[in-house]
Amino acid sequence: NHIPQYQSLKQVSEQIGQRIQKGSLVVVESTVAPGTTQHVVQKIIEEHSGLKGGEDFDLAFAYERVMPGKLINNIVNLPRIVGGITPEGAKRAVEIYSKIVKANLHTTDVLTAELSKTSENSHRDVNIAFVNEMALVCESLGVNIYEIIDLINELPSRNLHIPGAGVGGHCLPKDTWLLRFGLNEYGSHKMEPRFIALAREINNHMPTHMALLIEDALISQGLAIHDANVTVLGAAYLENADDTRNTPSATLVKILESKGATVTIHDPHVREWEFGAHEIESDLTKAVTDADCLALVTKHREYSQMDLESIKGLMRTPILVDGRNVYNEDDVTSKGFEYRAIGKAGVLND
Repeated sequence: NHIPQYQSLKQVSEQIGQRIQKGSLVVVESTVAPGTTQHVVQKIIEEHSGLKGGEDFDLAFAYERVMPGKLINNIVNLPRIVGGITPEGAKRAVEIYSKIVKANLHTTDVLTAELSKTSENSHRDVNIAFVNEMALVCESLGVNIYEIIDLINELPSRNLHIPGAGVGGHCLPKDTWLLRFGLNEYGSHKMEPRFIALAREINNHMPTHMALLIEDALISQGLAIHDANVTVLGAAYLENADDTRNTPSATLVKILESKGATVTIHDPHVREWEFGAHEIESDLTKAVTDADCLALVTKHREYSQMDLESIKGLMRTPILVDGRNVYNEDDVTSKGFEYRAIGKAGVLND
C-alpha cells in the first residue's frame, strides 16, 4: 500500500527517548518521508524523555548517498546535506560530519533535507522510466535505442540513461512512495504526484516485458513457455555485486513460473535466493545445460565474457534475451541464437 511502517525507526526513537540527556544531538540518516524527522522521531523522543526538541536536545537529518561496493568512498567523498530542526542543530551535526566528509557539507532545515533525498532518487527513477518507455517505442518501430542514446548524448547538455530489465535496490523502488506519503500526510493540501507515480509504473513493468520477449522468442523456435527451461542470468539488482534487494529478477522468475516455465537462476556473486524455494546455481555450465532460453537480467562482467558457441552446444534451444545490452545482435545471431533485447530487438510474433 506504499505506506511506511517505520517499525525499527520508532523502536530506536523510543529507546533514545528513554536514555537521552539534555544537550544531546540525534541524527537520522535513514531515508524517510518528508516530515518524518519532526512528526515521528522528534515526537517519540519528546514523549519518552520529557525533553523538548530544539531546546533540550538537537535533532538533524543527514542522508546517505551510498551504493554497494562504494560505501566508504561515497560517505567520505560525496557532498552531504544536513538539515536541522534548528540552525544550531544543523551546525552541530556539520561539526561531526566535517571530521569524516571531505566534500562540501550543506546546511538547511530538516524538511528540505528530507525532501532533497526523496526528490533526488525520484528524479533518477523518472529518468530511467523515460528511457525505458523510449526503449519500448524503439522496439515497436524497429529502431535501436542505444544508437539514439549515443546520438542524443553527444550534446553535452543531454544525458539519457540506459534502459533495462527493471529497477531494483533499496532506494529507487520505495523513495517515490515516501515522497508521496510525506506530501499527503504533512502537506497543506493533498495532491497526487502523477509524474513520479507513472515512472514507478513503467519501471515496474520492465520484468513483465522481459517475460514477453522470452515468450516471443520461444514461439519463434516452436516452443510453448510452459514446456520451456529458462535460465535467468543474474539474481542481484546491481552488476558485479551480491545485493538482491528488490531485484527485478524476483519479479521475472515469478512471472515465468506463473506461465509454467521451469526456471534456473545463476549468479556468480549471490549465494542465497530469498524470494522463494530456489537455490542459486553458481556453476554456469550446469545453469545453461538443457536450457531453452537465457534471460540476462544483471550485467555482471562474467556474462560479457561467456563463450556463446560453447554455451549453445549445452543448451536445448539457443535463445538469448538480453535485458542489459551486453551483446551485439549480429554477433549473437551469427552464432545461431534466437535473439531478443530490450530496446533493439523486440517482439516478432503478434
